[in-house]
Amino acid sequence: MSKRLLFFLLLLPLLGAALWASTPARLERTFVDVDLPGDLDDWLDIRERSVAESFGLIPGTEKRITWFTEGERTAWSVVYLHGFSATRQETAPLSGIVARALGANLFETRLSGHGRERAPLTAVRAEDWLADAAEALAIGSAIGERVVVIGTSTGATLAAAMLDDPAMEAVDTLVMLSPNFEPRDPGAAWLTRPAGPLLASLFVGDTRSWEPYNKKQGRYWSTTYPMAAAVEMMRLVDLAKQKLPGTITQRLLLFYSPDDEVISPTAALAIVENTAAPHKSAIEIRDPGDPSHHVLAGDVLSAATTQEIADDIVAFIERQAP
Repeated sequence: MSKRLLFFLLLLPLLGAALWASTPARLERTFVDVDLPGDLDDWLDIRERSVAESFGLIPGTEKRITWFTEGERTAWSVVYLHGFSATRQETAPLSGIVARALGANLFETRLSGHGRERAPLTAVRAEDWLADAAEALAIGSAIGERVVVIGTSTGATLAAAMLDDPAMEAVDTLVMLSPNFEPRDPGAAWLTRPAGPLLASLFVGDTRSWEPYNKKQGRYWSTTYPMAAAVEMMRLVDLAKQKLPGTITQRLLLFYSPDDEVISPTAALAIVENTAAPHKSAIEIRDPGDPSHHVLAGDVLSAATTQEIADDIVAFIERQAP
């Protein structure tokens, strides 16, 4: 046996071990009861100030409750889950318009690692975002009898990943804007496969950066973040795809653009079309304003379609509500 062949045979176990070690763990759901205090505003403020002291928080990205009636539970509440690398400013003022039209209290979360001035999306895991979603749903239930969840992109993915959580029982309507069930870039799927993070590090690097379309997007999105955060995003996508298509008890409303450059609208449509729900609808949005046709509403990128989409959401809820 040649020395070269012997070396190769000895190297195989080491290569196999490296592949196994670099394969991300499958994301599993754990159900946790969220213990909320009586004064939600003060509780949220203390927790967000703690994050701000460690990392700095961009003003306008903090978790917040907007009360329709101060301190009182309303018949409806709205919960907003923003997308990967974004913040609640992503589609603002969309959720606020919907909440006011329904006479609802509104909770807008800030997913872990997002909105930071320093070290954005560093050392966060998909498990942290599931915990954030559980907290958001608990708050939504505490401030309203029937909850409307509005999720954009990976925020919609996060909502889908929570479908079998008991906290979802209070959710009446699930609104998905450009849901991320499959990124447009086919290479993203490799991030959770054997050696995926290792290959991403070799070919892309440890950090990803992208150019914002305008100053506000540069302010409210994390335009530079670790590739490890993208791996966590794909772990969440994989979990959501285990839940759908299937059967859900919530009413389901989808907004999408056929020209979306960030996620696959075909995959999103296929999942929604094959999911059984009490009522569901898919609405196509063309030329939203966002050059990538992904963020379909909001003053930052797609101001012209915000009111139209808000009206469609309210009409869907009120038309179907018993």
